[in-house]
Amino acid sequence: MSTIADDASPLAPDDAGVPSPKGPWAFLGAALPGGLGSWGLQLMAGWLCFHVLTSVLWAQHMRSLAGWSGLPNYWGEMLSVRDVWEMAENGGMKNHATGMWAPLAALLSMAWFLWAGWQVQARAAKVPARFMAWFWSFADALLIAAIPLGLVGWLVLGSLEKMAETGIQGLGWLDWVGGTLVRFALVSTFFLQVWLCRLGRTQACGWRLGGWRKLARHLRLSFLRLWVHPIQWTVLVIAGVAVRAGLPFLVLFLGWRMGGGSTGRVWSLLGLQALAVLANAWLIGWFLRVTALFWRNDTAVQDVIQDLEARTAER
Repeated sequence: MSTIADDASPLAPDDAGVPSPKGPWAFLGAALPGGLGSWGLQLMAGWLCFHVLTSVLWAQHMRSLAGWSGLPNYWGEMLSVRDVWEMAENGGMKNHATGMWAPLAALLSMAWFLWAGWQVQARAAKVPARFMAWFWSFADALLIAAIPLGLVGWLVLGSLEKMAETGIQGLGWLDWVGGTLVRFALVSTFFLQVWLCRLGRTQACGWRLGGWRKLARHLRLSFLRLWVHPIQWTVLVIAGVAVRAGLPFLVLFLGWRMGGGSTGRVWSLLGLQALAVLANAWLIGWFLRVTALFWRNDTAVQDVIQDLEARTAER
């Protein structure tokens, strides 16, 4: 019997009370509520701190080294590679590039939004948010996703590079822009595999006698939950990456158009960046809930399949 059935062939009629296999698209609407709950707001706050607070602390560090800041006056001017090299070599940045507070804030805010994201997903899936499930899910994802994703990335990026080598300008831009989105999408897909693995680990994997059999089943189901719906997951990942990359780019483009000249313009740009970051964090939370609802439904389907197989074996 197939482990995960196609969307078009339900296991049993819905009105019979038996869950039917569905792809992630089926849960887009159901996952919309819940983004502004306690943990959803914490996810957004942690993501905001990671992106904005670290930038502010780094800028303040640079200002303290120089004794002044040219950001309000020179914002909007492009820096050449030589300018960056001069600042690094002769501007006192070589041994004090980031300071202490910016990387510390980055680490703390990263831990905050990662844990808040796990809490958002666990509540949507109605499972306990166990730390060990979160911890071991990264090892699971590396084990089952590193080779497939590496192969896909090698094929797609290699094809884009070959097209760019033809010298056609449009294909060169496609390689540059498309290649960047593909790299972001591969990272996003890896984290999607992590999300599926950590949900599965809340139920599946004890390390007692017989635990290895449970582990094998858990890894197989986690792998299939991603790769049996390649079109739906690919569309969601690519669209999410495009939006999350596009919003900060639009803010940055607007900043270059605005130019500097006043502290008010710099703070206005910072506010726009914060709004873009909050919107991206909400989208991440939505994607987490979509994944959780998909996993919850598929788990119910797998329970029915396992029960039917057990009854068949008894006959």
